[in-house]
Amino acid sequence: MSEVSKKLKEHYEATFRANGPTSQGVDWGAENSRLELRYEKMLAVIPQGTEGRPSLLDVGCGFGGLLDYAQSKGIDLDYTGIDVAENMIQWARDNFPDAVFICGDVLDVEFGRRFDYVICNGILTQKLDISGSSMDQFAARLIKRMYELCDQGVAFNVMTTKVNFFSNNLYYRNPAELFAWCFSEITPFIRLDHAYPLYEYTLYLYRAPIGAGENKD
Repeated sequence: MSEVSKKLKEHYEATFRANGPTSQGVDWGAENSRLELRYEKMLAVIPQGTEGRPSLLDVGCGFGGLLDYAQSKGIDLDYTGIDVAENMIQWARDNFPDAVFICGDVLDVEFGRRFDYVICNGILTQKLDISGSSMDQFAARLIKRMYELCDQGVAFNVMTTKVNFFSNNLYYRNPAELFAWCFSEITPFIRLDHAYPLYEYTLYLYRAPIGAGENKD
């Protein structure tokens, strides 16, 4: 497990012990509306009109909140969640027995398969006391790993630099810079959503133009 993942594990196990399966339990504050908005943005990686039961890997799944939200909206997923926080994973397994939950670091685990979509909600918004350069390296590895694991697309969120204040514990990346890096290093099929009312943005990376059909190369 990477040093970044170890620190995130300690942090989120502590917040979950203190606050349980809530927005505060995953350190997103007390407003559930913000939690649900982030879930909505993650699920937006799946194009409207998609048929069947798409497979989705939720990286940093926490207590399975995104799965619960998807089910409440009638979205049927072949869902797998992975997180380094053992107490969150145990809670998710107990409460969502029909889904797959893995305790581990996505950078280390061999899944033996790929997924239609891979999402990462919140990991790349948190820096704690990790250096900026270490987080940049971790982010690059994580984004590339998620893209390796997808057949269709990836979604992840990051704190934006278009703000009038900065918190030392959060991870900020200039959206234009990160868009350019993903365009250069990963795929030209990118969408950036910076239009919702949080101090972050969501990037969507696809293997093919949306609507062009499956591409498993």
